[in-house]
Amino acid sequence: MGNKPLISFVIPAHNASQTVGRTVNSIISQCDDSKKIEIIIVENTSTDNTNEICEKFARENDNVSFYHSEKGVSNARNKGIAVAEGEWLFFIDADDYLLPDSIAHLLTDAQKMDDDLIIYNYQSGNSRIYLTDNNISFNEDNVLAIKEKMLKNPTKFMTVWGKLFRKSTVIENDVKFNPELVLSEDSDFIIQACEFIKNASIRSDFIYHYSINKDSTVHQVDGKKILNYTKALEVSEKTILRQEPDLAKAYNSYILMHLNLIMVHEIFAIQNGQRWFAKLKSLKSLVKSPIFARALNTIKIYECRSGRMIPILLLKLRLYNLTGILCKIRDYQNNAKAN
Repeated sequence: MGNKPLISFVIPAHNASQTVGRTVNSIISQCDDSKKIEIIIVENTSTDNTNEICEKFARENDNVSFYHSEKGVSNARNKGIAVAEGEWLFFIDADDYLLPDSIAHLLTDAQKMDDDLIIYNYQSGNSRIYLTDNNISFNEDNVLAIKEKMLKNPTKFMTVWGKLFRKSTVIENDVKFNPELVLSEDSDFIIQACEFIKNASIRSDFIYHYSINKDSTVHQVDGKKILNYTKALEVSEKTILRQEPDLAKAYNSYILMHLNLIMVHEIFAIQNGQRWFAKLKSLKSLVKSPIFARALNTIKIYECRSGRMIPILLLKLRLYNLTGILCKIRDYQNNAKAN
């Protein structure tokens, strides 16, 4: 490819034949100078014609490369990191796409910013997610504030897409996706990276479109979410304990937000055919597990005043039936958004 690109776009692709073309085109169509970016597509064990589509992109575009990895999105992203030549990494899923004029904003920031991490506003389905109204920068004196904010708001912040990561920060500190994690592997990556992030920014530009997929892993009732989320939380907690003590409290909120996810997307999900009594039994068992019990005992009632914390408040008051009803309503609302 000659000169080193400024940004490496890493696209993991598994059975993505229906959407990966839109993803790649959303990048290619915006870039006037192909040498400034590279697009790395990493296919992992697809059974459709994802391979053929991606191979065609690689043949027809000098700045598109195509690789294979072992099964799993973590393996695919790690492969992308390993082969990337850009100064910055930008992860984009194969069913999502960049919004118009995004490349211009990304290249401008990549050229002038000294940060380790740059975060952008994004669209989720038809909704705009405002992480900030104004550009905000954090340095070594106050970067802890953005780390805490991210942990306390994981559904908004703790995804790897829609962000620029300085590649040297990732590579030099051996930050990798954990292939053993089925859920929250992207959040774990960010938690690892946070240990080494000295400067960060949140930009007001809208860069990324996240496609709501009701068939995604997080929305499927498979009976494994409790185990998989718990494993991810325990793994990430080890990393948190190596960092600033103040992050441990923020991580407590992170744990409780995952408790919300489990209740909404697994225990009280519409697709869960268990009887109500069995669901309540699962919930009572869950809140007794060490990592969730510790988080519930630590948080104070006055800290549960926001809407998203109401289920946690109800759990602290042991109002399990009301907790279940509220979570069921939220699952109905989530399904309505996805349809």
